[in-house]
Amino acid sequence: MKHLFLALLLLVLHFSWAQAFKLKECVVIAQFEKPEDRYALEVNLCEIFTAMQIKAIPATNFVKQGGSSQVLATDSSLMALKEKGFSTYCLVNVKGFDNRFKKSEHPPLFSEGLDRATIYNLYKDEISNLTLEFIFYRDGKPVFNDVYKISNIGDRDDVIKRLKKKGPKYFLKNWFS
Repeated sequence: MKHLFLALLLLVLHFSWAQAFKLKECVVIAQFEKPEDRYALEVNLCEIFTAMQIKAIPATNFVKQGGSSQVLATDSSLMALKEKGFSTYCLVNVKGFDNRFKKSEHPPLFSEGLDRATIYNLYKDEISNLTLEFIFYRDGKPVFNDVYKISNIGDRDDVIKRLKKKGPKYFLKNWFS
């Protein structure tokens, strides 16, 4: 009986935590080596979020070209973005080139997440699957994370095209319902 009550309590807490994720605004930060990959993903995600009535801006508007995204974790940047109405940050990176990747059990804090170096590009020859990891932060702490899998890709443009086509439906169903 004790175990049943505990399991029920954990289930209720999990669903209440998952339902508590309300996204109204965010700064999109893509972690890629190539600036063109970073820019393409940030801008396209901002377009998707804006179409879903979510105020979004790409981090490339605040990070100088060639600069570290760690500048976004500084107090002055956090305050400047907060004054503009942004307190949520969406960190996006490639989890891997396979469909079996799962979301992180314990996502890192915001400054640690920005320190992560990515070893993957948005597209890799001879690969047809890609798994993107999304981690949302508020007050430097992760509030929600998920992985999004893209299949049947043949080039970099296919990744963006499939994200724009199927992403909004997935996001509405799995993130905001």
